[in-house]
Amino acid sequence: MRRTVLGMAGLLVWALAAPQPVAAKVRGSEVMYLGGTVRDVPEKTEGHLFQPKNNELQFRSKDGEILIPLHRVRSAKYRESFVDEAAAAKANAPKKKVKLPLLPALPGLPGMNPFGEDKQRVLTLVYADKQGGEQKVVLLLARKMVSPVIYALETYGNMEVELEPGDYELDE
Repeated sequence: MRRTVLGMAGLLVWALAAPQPVAAKVRGSEVMYLGGTVRDVPEKTEGHLFQPKNNELQFRSKDGEILIPLHRVRSAKYRESFVDEAAAAKANAPKKKVKLPLLPALPGLPGMNPFGEDKQRVLTLVYADKQGGEQKVVLLLARKMVSPVIYALETYGNMEVELEPGDYELDE
């Protein structure tokens, strides 16, 4: 009996410690540069997005920075999508009023989180740089960064952010 319990505990530890393929995630006020035409910052770099002046956004990370003048943004597209199909099926299932125990977020197991952190919020910006060349930036936003960034684009960039087809949560 003891050998079986120790074997199962060892298997659980091994399963949690093994590297899992996890989609890119950002939390809190983080932003990730997923890719684009800007070569000063490597792809999939985590950093923070600042608005030092009303007319520009600044992405800063330890590997570099990108300055995005809001008045030169030509297009802004935002989309939300689920990371995996299990999360999409869970979100589309009928809502039941069941109390769930608070589960800790386990790395590599996004389907166990009952609070909907299985979404990716992606913002694609196309803008003209200082030399007049067209640049494209694809950013992965944390949940609490979506509203301030879209507000800055619509207010100071004088444009409307286009919502691409995706899996949006609508308030009922």
